[in-house]
Amino acid sequence: MSFQPPPPSFLYGAGIGIIIYCLSRFLSHVMLKRLPSSFQQKVANLNFEQLYHYHSLQPSTVHAIIQIVGTYNFVFYGDSSNLVFDDRLFVPYGITKLGPCFYMGFFVGYLLTDTALTPSFQVLGLPYLIHHLSASACWTFCASNRIMQPLACWLQFNELSTVMMNVRQILLTAGYKSSDRIVMIVSLIFFALFSAVRVFPLPFVVRHWITHEFVSIRNEVGLGGASLLSVFLAVNVMLQGSWFAMMVRKLIGVSRKKQSKSKEQ
Repeated sequence: MSFQPPPPSFLYGAGIGIIIYCLSRFLSHVMLKRLPSSFQQKVANLNFEQLYHYHSLQPSTVHAIIQIVGTYNFVFYGDSSNLVFDDRLFVPYGITKLGPCFYMGFFVGYLLTDTALTPSFQVLGLPYLIHHLSASACWTFCASNRIMQPLACWLQFNELSTVMMNVRQILLTAGYKSSDRIVMIVSLIFFALFSAVRVFPLPFVVRHWITHEFVSIRNEVGLGGASLLSVFLAVNVMLQGSWFAMMVRKLIGVSRKKQSKSKEQ
């Protein structure tokens, strides 16, 4: 397996991803000044770490929407073989007519910028640090070797759940409690989307990787490369599984609190 640089479309996407992240973060500060003074006061009361994460919400949401719009056509109507790779910058399908390789690069540009601009790795959090660095390395490796594009785009489409997660966080910042009806509704929608796109398909993805894709990818990039991608897939499964388990525990806790309150009444 000889090293190949990523396609130009991937590099263009990464560059645009960096620019969009920085611009979105800057506009988050600008837009805050135009929001109601009561909301501004609540943001002003956040500690340093909370304030950093608040201004990360806009870049995260913008990135998620771009990924949803950019990858849905390839995810639902494209070829499912992980040996298929479209490295064109402009394509005749999709809303934006930008190719899937561009959005792979955009994803990496976002992740690397989010990592580079964090005040400390402790503020970013170890799970997110592992996710950002491992995904960036994996996507770059796949783009360089022109493999795994369908799976990569499907994982990028998983950002569908991120939008509702960010809406929930904005509501909490605005002063709503996690037990308030609007927050509960948004939380349930987020949980449903997270489960549908990030968790429930994982057993099928892992099974298909073991029974079909591993051998095909090994023939393309060698045993070392295929084994490395297996590790990245395992990391993704563990991260998504741990986040899902955390949400389930929170839902159970909220349900038990409501049951105890109803019994007291």
